Amino acid sequence: MIAVPAAFAERTIARSGEAGRRWIASLPGRVTELCTAWGLEVEGPAMYGEWGLVFAVRGPDTPAVLKVTWPDEDGTLERAVAALTLWDGRGAVRLLRADVGRQALLLERLDSAADLSEIGVEEALHVAGTLLRRLAIPAPAEFPSLGTVARRISSSLPRRWEQQGRPLPRYVIEQAVDLASNLAPSVGNLLVNWDIHDGNVLRAEREPWLVIDPQVLAGNPEYGVAQLVWWRLEEIEAHGGVNWALDWIVDAARLSAELTHAWTYVRTVDYWLSGLEAGLTIDPPRCERVIEALGRVE
Repeated sequence: MIAVPAAFAERTIARSGEAGRRWIASLPGRVTELCTAWGLEVEGPAMYGEWGLVFAVRGPDTPAVLKVTWPDEDGTLERAVAALTLWDGRGAVRLLRADVGRQALLLERLDSAADLSEIGVEEALHVAGTLLRRLAIPAPAEFPSLGTVARRISSSLPRRWEQQGRPLPRYVIEQAVDLASNLAPSVGNLLVNWDIHDGNVLRAEREPWLVIDPQVLAGNPEYGVAQLVWWRLEEIEAHGGVNWALDWIVDAARLSAELTHAWTYVRTVDYWLSGLEAGLTIDPPRCERVIEALGRVE
């Protein structure tokens, strides 16, 4: 019998109401159907994140994990499938099967209990930077462009700032708008996974570390750095500071220092406002510390 964890069900229903309730009710049958179709046997209780369930399963040939996620409307899962297919296990978890209609992925099994948080921050930044570069291969033509994202950020920041009661200094918003506007016309066309962080890099057997749960677009790999600073900010500040961390990542990933600082500034301001909009209380002050450390970015 497939059981949905109560905490996951409650959180999903609280967030999505009746649609969430219907989706939760459908999950046991959906997982059973997938296991039957793919010849899988569930080996333990479900694990879960914010948006989906993960089951340890065993197929005819190998242990694996079955992931079933909340339906998206923006093509996120399709892009993840495309990216994982292109990477084919090089630097990322290997995709074994996919059913986009059922929001389901069958993936090789990694060590879910061992992520980058178990190693020192200096080594973790080096590993993450190396993986960021390895995954930066030519992007499919149909992938959304970072230029579109940059233009959306530059056009929306002033309005969002006003709506939140001008919580950031005006010069911070103005600098972020200028940077995003100037970056938009020449964003490149590489596959950028902008959600590499400690929790999304797991230990593996065929490689020391592999990326999971990619969030991808087409653009500059420098766009994929900011969250690495946010994730372990206190350790970074104690070790060498924000600019030290960025220099370390730039070296490991062979990035442009200028673009890395610029995109980190833009993304941090954007996330600062997003955090305030979502009612977060911890992340916005941390974003403020990152911006203070970055200072003036040309």
